Parts: sequence; C-alpha cells; structure tokens
Amino acid sequence: MRPVRLTRAQQQALTRERLLAAAERVLAGHGYGGASIDLITAEAGYSKGAIYSNFESKEAVFLELLRVYMERDMAELGRIVSLPPHQLSAALSAWLETMHCDSDCPLLVTELQLHARRNPVFAKRYYALQDQQTRALAQILERFFEAQSVPVPMDPRDLAGCMTALAHGLSLQHPQAKPGARSSAGRVIGALLKLLTQR
Repeated sequence: MRPVRLTRAQQQALTRERLLAAAERVLAGHGYGGASIDLITAEAGYSKGAIYSNFESKEAVFLELLRVYMERDMAELGRIVSLPPHQLSAALSAWLETMHCDSDCPLLVTELQLHARRNPVFAKRYYALQDQQTRALAQILERFFEAQSVPVPMDPRDLAGCMTALAHGLSLQHPQAKPGARSSAGRVIGALLKLLTQR
C-alpha cells in the first residue's frame, strides 16, 4: 500500500508540530536563555530555514508553544464543565490529579514572565496571551460554580488569576513529576475548589 502523500499545508503543520515539540525539550534542558534556534532545529532534525519559514523568532516559537498549552487546557476544562453536574466533580478531580505532569508548561510560563519583564516589546504579546487565558478560565470557573449552584466567591477574573498562579507556583516547588503521576498543585487546587463550593 502506497504511503499517503501529505499536502503542502499538512507538511507545514507537521513541521510546526515537530519544531514545537523540540522547543519544549530544549527549554526543559537549557531554559529560555539557552534555548537557541540552532538547538531547537538540531533537536527537531531541520535546518534553520524550517524554523524561519514557520516562526519569525525564538520568542514566537515559545509564545506559540504557550498558546498550544493554554488552548489544550482550556478546551479540556471547557469539556469537563459541560458535563452533567453529577459527573463534573469526579471529572475535574481526575484532570487535576495529572495537571501539568506531562508538560513543562509551568517552567515555560515562568521563563516567559521573566523575559516579558525585561523586554517591553515582547511583554505586549505575552500579556495579551495571558489575558486571553485568564478570560477563558474565568468563564470556565463561572460555569463550574453555576453547576455547583454556588455563587462565585470573588471576581471570576481575579479567581482565574489566583488559580493560574497556584497551578504554576506549586508545580515549580517540586521536581518534575513523571507522566501519570499525581499533581501536587492539582491536589491543592481541587481541595480549594471543594472548600469554595461548600454550601
């Protein structure tokens, strides 16, 4: 059977996916400062031309990686809060148990936050992406509290910011968990949500 030939758009999407996966691995080993374009392309098995035909800079690579993390998490949380109320708590607990155990999202966020503090041009793009995530998470939290028939205890965007800070901060206080391991940050956030939704 002949292998399926990818279209140009499919090939470009696959290249971007491989470059982002390589960037994630390089970030874990070298940090943002040490994660050069050369290291990323070598890790992915491409030339520099491949990265510059997909991304304008190293900053753009890592912002895109962060956007992918955020969209994936928001999509999954959105699916969970759309479940019937009697399934919601168990599904959310299961997601929180392994939150960030299979990615370096907290590390990436911390590295990019520091870079944003030092680079005003980059900061505009980073904080716009962060604001987008905060708004999305605030809407999810509103749906979660509504499903529990409990009022949101504070401004939803402030609560979303607190939950994000907890998730990233607590994750970085411990060694990188192995895939499938229980997330200490997720355990704390789960317990906090239970307290906040007690009638």
